[in-house]
Amino acid sequence: MPNSFIRLLNTFVKPFWPWLVLSAFLTLLTTISTLPLPWIIQYLIDDVIGNKTGNLMYVLFLTLAVTIGSRGIMMAHQYVVTFLGQRVKFHIRHALVAHLHRLSMSYFEQTQTGKLMSRIISDGYAIQQMLSSGMVNIFTDFLTLIVIITVLFYIHIKLALITILVLPCYAITHKAFAGRMRKTSKKVRRKTDEVMANLEESISGVRVVKSFVKERYESDQFKKKVTQHFKLNMTQNVQGTLWNAIAALVSGVGGAFVLWYGGYLIQAEELTIGVLLAFYAYTAYVYDPIVNLISINVTIQRANAAIDRLFETLDTEPLISDEPGALALPAGGGHVQFEEVTFGYSHLSPILHQISIDVAPGMKVGIVGPSGAGKSTLVKLIPRLYDVDAGRISIDGRDIRHLQLSSIRSCIGMVPQESTLFSATLADNIRYGRLDASDEEVEDVAIAANIHDFIMTLPDGYNTRLGEQGVKLSGGQKQRVAIARALLTDPQILILDDCTSSLDSQTEAKIQTTLHHVLKDRTGFIVAHRLSSVALCDRICVLEAGRIVEQGTHDELLRSGQIYSRMHEQQYRRDMEMGHG
Repeated sequence: MPNSFIRLLNTFVKPFWPWLVLSAFLTLLTTISTLPLPWIIQYLIDDVIGNKTGNLMYVLFLTLAVTIGSRGIMMAHQYVVTFLGQRVKFHIRHALVAHLHRLSMSYFEQTQTGKLMSRIISDGYAIQQMLSSGMVNIFTDFLTLIVIITVLFYIHIKLALITILVLPCYAITHKAFAGRMRKTSKKVRRKTDEVMANLEESISGVRVVKSFVKERYESDQFKKKVTQHFKLNMTQNVQGTLWNAIAALVSGVGGAFVLWYGGYLIQAEELTIGVLLAFYAYTAYVYDPIVNLISINVTIQRANAAIDRLFETLDTEPLISDEPGALALPAGGGHVQFEEVTFGYSHLSPILHQISIDVAPGMKVGIVGPSGAGKSTLVKLIPRLYDVDAGRISIDGRDIRHLQLSSIRSCIGMVPQESTLFSATLADNIRYGRLDASDEEVEDVAIAANIHDFIMTLPDGYNTRLGEQGVKLSGGQKQRVAIARALLTDPQILILDDCTSSLDSQTEAKIQTTLHHVLKDRTGFIVAHRLSSVALCDRICVLEAGRIVEQGTHDELLRSGQIYSRMHEQQYRRDMEMGHG
């Protein structure tokens, strides 16, 4: 039995051991409740029909009692098994989602969203199916097998020996198919990931798809992946069907030999017809559990790939986490220092080189430079979304690597270029910054972010539900909602990561007015492509190729005649040509 399967039992099934005990008890009752039926057949044929000494009403009432009782026990057993499978599936999905939220940003940049969804939904379902219709039934079938073999030997030793002589054939069949089934299952799971990833990307990027008239292309790409998935699924099903068919053939051969030898014993007057039929009925009780165990093994082989991937994800450690003894960041003024910071997403190719910035509490710092200079990367280091390769970053004199992540990030508000809004109400989207915020507090930050008046024009006001990613709002409205959300945490440090670059000049001007108001008394980092966004900053840092090549105020940098001055002149000319001047 694979180690991952044992680990699944210990981690997710063991906590529900009372339900396992109840299931085992009901299994025992189920097995016992079905035992009298072949004996009733033997009594009917030999005593009632043959010797005419039996009581026919006794057969009727006993058969009804056994049937009703066994079905009732089976229903209770099925409920327990289903409950156990559903609870385990719930805890697996919860554990996966909770663990994913602990992982570092680099993990999500390297793993497609669709693949993660597949692991949470599809793999969780496969494991639940294994538990509900597979693993728990192992106990039923195994116990049934032991009890029935004992009964067979009690009835007739020679017939029992014939029955069990075919059992090694099942082991040979298992050895021939198990490895292939496991390999195919892994391929199916990987292809399921690809299908889910392709589907998620094509739906989330539907605007781009339609803009470039690529509906047919995306449909063909999806069809190609689904076709590959279909072929692998068919291979898996053929393997499982063939395995089950061979197992059924083996049981049929065993039953044929029992009837042949039993007929011989009847002719020799060593056995009655009733006993032979009862024995033959019991052989089905032997072969059926074995065939079931073979089928269960098919289910387990399919689920093993899901189990392996489950623990592969759960074993992934976050690259960034609290070190032992990490301290909470005390309330302070928001003094941020970069000291000779070097960083790269790959250690072999740094993006930032020896960055040193000293930002006093309440200071507003603009970060500008050409695309790819490392501006957004620089500000992502402040909330420790990534760890520096060399140097250090400190807040109020404390190295952020020695502080609790939650305390660092709770004092920082961040508004990215593309703000994520949820398919919820406007109030809920703003309140996401602090879930216990009152309605009045939500309105206060909405007023500060200059979005309150717009919200009040909507029929449902703050209770207006947004579509996915806030599709019902314009770009500027989304950004102001994101700013309100960031303000709700009352951050000491506010990071604005190029949050106006995709807006028109008029909307940008409104956002700039909002930002000037909300940055008051806060330490601010403003990443921008448009220099007008940083003109009022206390200091502007110009990045080029990951290095700070200029620092100063807007006026100082204009007088220097260097990179900032040239960027300003180019943007001025472009705005004039577009009629913005």
